[in-house]
Amino acid sequence: MYSQIRQSRVVPNPTTGSASLEQLLNSPYPSRLSLYETPPDLEVSIEEFETFALDRLKVLKEIELAVIRGPNAETTQKKIIEISTKYFPLSNRKVKSFNDIIQQRRKDYISHFILRLSFSRTEELRTWFVKQESLLFKARFQEFDNEDRSTLFKQANLDLVQLSESECAELNTLTNGFCKNDTFYKASFEKAFDLISSRKVFLKNGFAFVPSLELIVLLVDDFKHKLSEQSLICSRALPKLEGDDRLLPVLQNMSAQYSTSEYQSSGVAGEISSSDVDKLSKFFPPCMLNLHQALMEKSHLKHSGRMQYGLFLKGIGLKLQEALIFWKSSFSKHVNEQKFNKDYAYNIRHNYGVEGRRSNYSPYSCAKIIVGFGFGGNSDDVHGCPFKTFSPNRLKQFLNAASSYGGAQVTDPDSKISDIVALAKSKHYQVACTRFLEMQINSRLANKDAPSTTNHPKQAAGKPNSDSVTVEGISHPNTYFDLNLSNGTVSKKSTPPSA
Repeated sequence: MYSQIRQSRVVPNPTTGSASLEQLLNSPYPSRLSLYETPPDLEVSIEEFETFALDRLKVLKEIELAVIRGPNAETTQKKIIEISTKYFPLSNRKVKSFNDIIQQRRKDYISHFILRLSFSRTEELRTWFVKQESLLFKARFQEFDNEDRSTLFKQANLDLVQLSESECAELNTLTNGFCKNDTFYKASFEKAFDLISSRKVFLKNGFAFVPSLELIVLLVDDFKHKLSEQSLICSRALPKLEGDDRLLPVLQNMSAQYSTSEYQSSGVAGEISSSDVDKLSKFFPPCMLNLHQALMEKSHLKHSGRMQYGLFLKGIGLKLQEALIFWKSSFSKHVNEQKFNKDYAYNIRHNYGVEGRRSNYSPYSCAKIIVGFGFGGNSDDVHGCPFKTFSPNRLKQFLNAASSYGGAQVTDPDSKISDIVALAKSKHYQVACTRFLEMQINSRLANKDAPSTTNHPKQAAGKPNSDSVTVEGISHPNTYFDLNLSNGTVSKKSTPPSA
């Protein structure tokens, strides 16, 4: 498919009225909901190629925002179906003609593989793509009817065995009626890790006994696992496209529109000096505030922490010479000037593009920090995302301290922070971070410590000093800082909260 960019061949079919199941099962797209296991072998015009890809990218980006902004799973599900249906309607076979359904499924199928190729370039891009596609897959499965689900399960071949009546009777005896009111399936232990961790299955002899209502979890996990593997394999095809001056620019443009891949500085803080860093730390996102606190306490950060924090500071306006002053001063308790120049100064200059390959490195995005930036897990490792790496108790303690850092007063902080910790516990790390930023901004507005309007967050008209600010979704630590700073005022130097 990827090398065939000519006029598309449309499948001719004069059928009118509804499409029969037999017709569709014998077509190139037998299922309304696809597992996308085999790349399409067909010709696509360059116009279709780009249009299909842009439409799917719009859907995936809207899904990301829906998850961040959705107050609950039901609302998020509704939004995902709404946006996907707008660009990729997948009609029930009983209400559309065969040819209409084939064209709908064709666009859906082709667009998935175009973005899979485009987003296979880096681990960060692959992770983002797999996450959004998995959410779309799950939402569609929950929306479609039993016929569509049954067809998909047959294609998925999850190696599940439905329990017989005698096996159900035995399981009921062992579990006091555990499977009395549902159909159960037997799956291998390794296929049901998520269900096991949430205590939703019964285990016996290396098998998990899964209720029918939870089969979607196994299906989505299998889809996600296979898509991750296939995206990695897909990345190996990219070098073959280097000479294609039609296809490669389109693919690069797709991934370039992924908003979290690189941060473009807004310059909201202007050019800052080394002495400004501590004063500005009240506006840092939790991940950077945690690093700042550790640096101030220990007068040292390990390499991963220095990379994460150093590039963040670069992004907010700390120039190279001021960065050298800041790090030299911060390390001064344990590192003399000679050792600093020998062991640390080169890496700082390297990050600013004046040493080595002279690459101008960008600050790390949330996706890179959460997924693609390893966390060692010992006491000296303070990099990473606190919403992921902290225990619930430690996170709650840290956020409570951070919420009042710089003199802010939050109404009912315990309740709000408990909700944020619950989001983090459910692995909604960026959603939790977004909620915390909203809490910080609204506390300042409520106390009249900041302007009542801003160009960044959306604020309800007529409520200048109420909890009315909402943020579209945080995908980069530097964006968090920009939004927080634009809604606050720099105060006198204070001590960061303890983790």
